[in-house]
Amino acid sequence: MAGDNHYGDVVNMNQTHNSVGIDKRTVVAGGAGAEVERAVRELLPLLQELRGSLGPFATQVVEAAEPEIEGSAGPEARRSALERVGGILESVGPAGAAALALVHQILGMLGG
Repeated sequence: MAGDNHYGDVVNMNQTHNSVGIDKRTVVAGGAGAEVERAVRELLPLLQELRGSLGPFATQVVEAAEPEIEGSAGPEARRSALERVGGILESVGPAGAAALALVHQILGMLGG
């Protein structure tokens, strides 16, 4: 009806069986998700190169964070791992500048 105000989902289901809900996932084809993955692929080799500049504890933190940065543990774990690694990279100085810039870029794309 023209002029009706609808708040929330409007769903029309015609001749369906076993419909149990609405799929509200968002798929971004070639959008921010692809950019995040590209930046992560650039970041991981830089982290590998920096390991020689890190102390033993920092190296352990970076190694433990890499699977989370790759996204295997979910978005919140990825964000947390990036923040931990970013803190370590800030202490490395100029050697970690490129990796730190990528961490900030990824966090920005993730909304953090």
